[in-house]
Amino acid sequence: MRLENKEFNEQGYILIKNFFPVESIELVQTEAKEVFLKQFLALKLIESPVIDDSVFESTIVRLFNEHFENYINCGKQAQHLISLHQLSLNKSLTERLNELGLGFPVISTRPVMYFNKSKLAKSEEFYKVPPHQDWRSMQGSLNSIVVWVPLCDIDESLGALKVIPGSHRMGLLDSSENAWFRQINEVDKKDFISVTVDKGDALFFSSFLIHASGDNIQDKIRWSCHFRYNDLNEETFIKRGYPNPYIYKPVQDLITPGFPKREQLQNVFL
Repeated sequence: MRLENKEFNEQGYILIKNFFPVESIELVQTEAKEVFLKQFLALKLIESPVIDDSVFESTIVRLFNEHFENYINCGKQAQHLISLHQLSLNKSLTERLNELGLGFPVISTRPVMYFNKSKLAKSEEFYKVPPHQDWRSMQGSLNSIVVWVPLCDIDESLGALKVIPGSHRMGLLDSSENAWFRQINEVDKKDFISVTVDKGDALFFSSFLIHASGDNIQDKIRWSCHFRYNDLNEETFIKRGYPNPYIYKPVQDLITPGFPKREQLQNVFL
């Protein structure tokens, strides 16, 4: 058994430094920002697409406060970036999943990108995620793995992820519903340790590991994403008929009434 596998089985997680090329991480963040920039320009919140990080940070807060629906829609589109999905299908990543025991890895749900900051949340749960286990929402294989990827350098002051080493061996714990999803209440805060990460790092952890967001005390966005994987070879997953708790379906009504007009389509297909 590789030393990393032994550590993973004992602690419930491993941090692999420099796992991804920094360029691929920066591309995801750049494209995510581009989604918001286009709305900044369309709503005349800025005059030029060339802005520095401080202007981006202040303008995205304006978008959140003044055009919340646009903000939410930008966030949804960011989840569908091709660069983000390509990262989740990286060959080195799937090979590492194999090495960690997933004989037949399968995507549990589409990639999730987070951009956490207190000024971009209507309640604390949406920027400082409480203690939880991801298996509660996945309900897949017992050896399912989450890969948490920082899109910027994240230290404790930016809200580094907090984990309880070995907590994956405690089983599925009771949780209560909250505004975000569900949280574990009976947790001793002294058991948590912070995992500081840099762009290019990857944190692999069991879906049963108890973890939570740290406290972002900077006036900056904590950019991150995570990917979830089940194992189609895992015996209990097979016996339970491969349950899937995620529901995806389109709305039937037109979101923009009366759109599109015939002439608008004719202008597209000249």
